[in-house]
Amino acid sequence: KSSYMKQVVADRETYGDMILDLKPQITNFAPQDMNQVLAFTTEVERRLGLLSDERMVLKAFDGWPEAKLECLREVVARYNELQRIKSGWDPSSSSWKTKTNVIAELEYVMEKFSSTSQTVEWYLRSKQDLNKQYLNHKIPFDWDQLKEVQESAVGLARYAMNIVLEAYARLDPTDVGKQTVTVRGQLQSACL
Repeated sequence: KSSYMKQVVADRETYGDMILDLKPQITNFAPQDMNQVLAFTTEVERRLGLLSDERMVLKAFDGWPEAKLECLREVVARYNELQRIKSGWDPSSSSWKTKTNVIAELEYVMEKFSSTSQTVEWYLRSKQDLNKQYLNHKIPFDWDQLKEVQESAVGLARYAMNIVLEAYARLDPTDVGKQTVTVRGQLQSACL
């Protein structure tokens, strides 16, 4: 046998009791909320992270609840993705990189929104199918989070409009110089 297969066999022996203990826990897991899903999945991942090759080791255990485990992982990944989008659309978050001028800041706002808005739209279209899939495994998903993401999009738009309005208010209405006219035109087009 190769050293790889020897390690897989050794893991089956070493962690067999742990795997046999996890099997019914995963199968019977019926959480009430996302906090329970997150905590349980983190613990399962910690334990399975001990295995040299998860798929090969678990292959030897009949009835391993692979579909439910994959569903748990998907729910956690989707939850984390929506959290990242929400915080990415929040100009007050620590991840926001404020730009040095109005135009650059507005471009940054548009970049942030454009890079993730299609994902949010996909969630809105797929919500019913995803929910059905998750509930088949008795796993809840916090769909309020999607609403919060939509609200953060409105907050992002409000932030951009405030930038434009503040910059426009700072312009001297009597100045008709080329640069002022250009900036005024850019700000007006940003409002449209």
